[in-house]
Amino acid sequence: MLLDINELHLSFVGGDEPAHILKGIDLHVAAGELVGLVGESGSGKSTSVRAALRLYGDEAEITGSIRVDGTEMVGADAATCRRLRAESVALVQQDPRAALNPVRRIGDSLAERLVRVHGKRRRDADERILALLTEVGLTQPERRMRQYPHELSGGMLQRVVIAAALSTDPKLVLADEATSALDVTTQAEIIAIFQRQIRERGLGMLFITHDLHLAGAICDRIHVLQQGEIVETLGRPGLFAEARHPYTRSLIESAPALERRAQS
Repeated sequence: MLLDINELHLSFVGGDEPAHILKGIDLHVAAGELVGLVGESGSGKSTSVRAALRLYGDEAEITGSIRVDGTEMVGADAATCRRLRAESVALVQQDPRAALNPVRRIGDSLAERLVRVHGKRRRDADERILALLTEVGLTQPERRMRQYPHELSGGMLQRVVIAAALSTDPKLVLADEATSALDVTTQAEIIAIFQRQIRERGLGMLFITHDLHLAGAICDRIHVLQQGEIVETLGRPGLFAEARHPYTRSLIESAPALERRAQS
C-alpha cells in the first residue's frame, strides 16, 4: 500500500483548548489506483494531505497511523520524512504560480531538486526535464525551460508543476485541487495526463477536489469529507446511486443541471 492512513486525528494547540481538525481519518491508496477525497472548502482536504506528509510543526498534535510506501510517518524523525517526500511521494498544488520561484527560469527551478537532492549532473537533469515537459504536452519545451513563470498561462504552468512532480519518479502523487482553477478544456487535458501516468507508471494518486461529479467520473473510489471526518466512502459500480449520507446527497444535488425541455 502506497498510502495507508488509519484513525488519523489532528489538533492544533493554542488558546484555552486545542482545535480538533481531523477526526479519525481512514483511507488508503494502492499502486495503480486513483482515489478521490471530496468535500467543501474548509472540510480538511488539504489539511489531510499536509498531515500525511508531516508538513506541520510542533503546533500540531497528530495521533493514529500514516504509512507512506510502508514507512510510518507518525513519530518518524525529520530525516525519514524528508527522504520519503524526496523519493516516494510528490505533491501537485492548486496554485502552480505559488509553487514556482517567479524570478527563476522554469528549467532552473525544475532541475535544482534533481541536482541538489538527487545528485544528478545538470546536463542529465536538463534532459530529464525536457523529456517530461514534452510528455505532459507542452509545446516548444526547450523554449519553456528558458522562460519565467509569468510568461506562461495557468494551464501551461500546471503542466510544468506536474512535470516537476514526476521528475523524481514518485510512487504516490497527491493532487491537491490541481484542476480547480482551470477552464474545462484544460482541466480535461490535465486529468488525461494524470490517468496516463497512472496507467503507464503504475502510480497511486490521491485526487483532492470539491467537485464530487468530477471525482465520480475519474476515481476508482471516493472518500467524502465533512468537517474533518470521512462520512462516506463510495466505490464503483453505482457510485452515486449508493450514496446514503445526507451530506453526500447534498453535494450530488448541488450540481447545476440543464433543464430538459419537453419535446413538441
